[in-house]
Amino acid sequence: LAGAAVGIYIMWRPLIVALCSATGALRVGPRSLAHGAVRRAAAAVSVATDTGFGSAPMPDDLNLLETLLYDAVQREDYAAAAELRDRIGWLSGARGGDTDWRELGLPEWLSDWLGRLGYSWGTRVQVQALRGLTEISGGQTRHRDAAIVAPTGSGKTLAYLLPLLRRFSEDLLQEDLSRHLATAIDGGRTDRTATPDAMPRPVAMIVVPSRELGVQVSLLAYRLLGGSAGNPTLQPFSHPSRYQPGNAANMFTYSGPRRVKVAGLWDEQMLYAAAHQDLLKDVHLLVGTPEHLARVATSGNLRLHQLQALVIDEADVCLPMEATSQLMRRLEEACGAFAVPRPQLLLAGASISASHVEQAARRGWVQAPLLVSPTRVESCAAALLCRPDGELEQRVPSGAAHEYAVCERPEELLGTLCRLLRLLFTALPEGEAAARPTPRVVVFAPSADAAVDTASRLQAALWSDIDGDATAGLWGLSVLLPSAEDTLTSRSVGEGEDATFAVLESSLRVMEMFRANQTSVLVTTAAATRGLDFPQVTHVINLGIVGSAADYVHRAGRVGRIGQRERGAVLSLLLPAEVPQLLQLGDELHFSPTPTAAPEPPPLAQLAAEGEGGGASFIAPSGDEESIAAEEVAKALEDIYSLYEGEGDDDGMAPPPGLP
Repeated sequence: LAGAAVGIYIMWRPLIVALCSATGALRVGPRSLAHGAVRRAAAAVSVATDTGFGSAPMPDDLNLLETLLYDAVQREDYAAAAELRDRIGWLSGARGGDTDWRELGLPEWLSDWLGRLGYSWGTRVQVQALRGLTEISGGQTRHRDAAIVAPTGSGKTLAYLLPLLRRFSEDLLQEDLSRHLATAIDGGRTDRTATPDAMPRPVAMIVVPSRELGVQVSLLAYRLLGGSAGNPTLQPFSHPSRYQPGNAANMFTYSGPRRVKVAGLWDEQMLYAAAHQDLLKDVHLLVGTPEHLARVATSGNLRLHQLQALVIDEADVCLPMEATSQLMRRLEEACGAFAVPRPQLLLAGASISASHVEQAARRGWVQAPLLVSPTRVESCAAALLCRPDGELEQRVPSGAAHEYAVCERPEELLGTLCRLLRLLFTALPEGEAAARPTPRVVVFAPSADAAVDTASRLQAALWSDIDGDATAGLWGLSVLLPSAEDTLTSRSVGEGEDATFAVLESSLRVMEMFRANQTSVLVTTAAATRGLDFPQVTHVINLGIVGSAADYVHRAGRVGRIGQRERGAVLSLLLPAEVPQLLQLGDELHFSPTPTAAPEPPPLAQLAAEGEGGGASFIAPSGDEESIAAEEVAKALEDIYSLYEGEGDDDGMAPPPGLP
């Protein structure tokens, strides 16, 4: 029987192969899997059902596709995951299976630790950076200068941190082992200065434009090197992320180097510690702002000639700074004095332009830089020649919705914002609201003073509408300003007898409160949130701002990030004259803003004369004699008191039409 079966198979084999090839059931190469056609069909059904697109075509937003892929793997829907993987590969020109950390050359300890931290595989820009930043030719390893340009929320921080850790892993482990052996030989006493194989330090430096981004980058590097995610100083309140019994990422499962020191220089306190408290002693990775790094470099407390890698994050902000030029001049002087090669330089950002790369090349800071993007690694010069305008392309994630609402007068903006927030948090019925995630909103104001004024007025108007932890923030609403305040401060809002005082939390604490979901609405400026990663933001509201293309990219980039399951919406509240500017911006950044109606003010056309018994009746604008509910009347009057100034005020703000 067996022989007969084999004979039948041999006789019919050509027909079987032809049928399988025609139906796609037989695949050639490493992805050869049984049930190919059935699996693809099941994947298509699963993606249409489970990713929420129905019969609509899958999106081309790589951030959204990466998030859906992670979710599909988490629920073990491997058919949907395969379809999403193929879609990502088709959009980015990637090879199948090239996202595994070990195949990308990361050491075993780092690959294992990334998986435990939840980074199961690399995003497209991380994969391209790991593949392209190091060249091996003729037994020689060359670390290339590069500009890492990718949309907001695509994983650029890891795209430069992981190549650095891969590069220095062997030296860090060897230093760790040498120090351990030296301590054992010396009877348990630790003398760091006597370690024979200590690395020249610092080995890497990261330049960031703000203290807040510096803290975020430092904590991520700290976690990658075995540190804890919790920060008791910034998070004195209890939230679930600090208590995770059985967490796979703990000190007992970490097998990498254990004595790597990460330090930050971003305020006067850190400068004092660097000068008088040995903050920089034995530091491996230094993170700081251009101003503070330049001051330390000028003082001679920083051994710049030992630097092997330099990263300038948000390069379009840092490169034009005079402090960055001072730092680079001091670096060139140090390398020349000790006759050592200059360090590898990486520029990173979502809005780096050709002029920034050309400026760095003209000054000799980078040599033959590469352009690393989510889709390719190529020479910067070649990439610019292929573009008709000679500029690096900027885009906003296409998964988010972009809308605008028009307010006829500037004084209507704040009232419209208040009604929008009220609708977001209270409009849905209880059953529907329970199934919907809690809104998380970032409101961008034109300036720091406008942000304080907006937050103060909204706190008074929305205190009963927005849920939040009153012990951690102010009724679920907080304000984040650029690094201007180190401790709790107060600022007056208004003048004369009507002046009020807004309590401003430290910017670092505000950042952590919003990240830990202790507050639901964050009022801020574009400069204050550059590069910050806030989880699960659902809405971005621009309060009377259009701005440049780079500004819009970074404001809109608070939504549509990898890991955010809500696709997000960006709404701009504009005056009529600003609408053409937004439409032009949409053409430049490849998105189509759609108009939407602003929420109407409460139907209070007039305040009727006092009725019998001294009471008052409120008449609807349609002339209906039905009275409005007392709660609505009270809320409307509260809005008038909180959001609008009297006629005699300097700013001239008055209630909008239809309000008494």
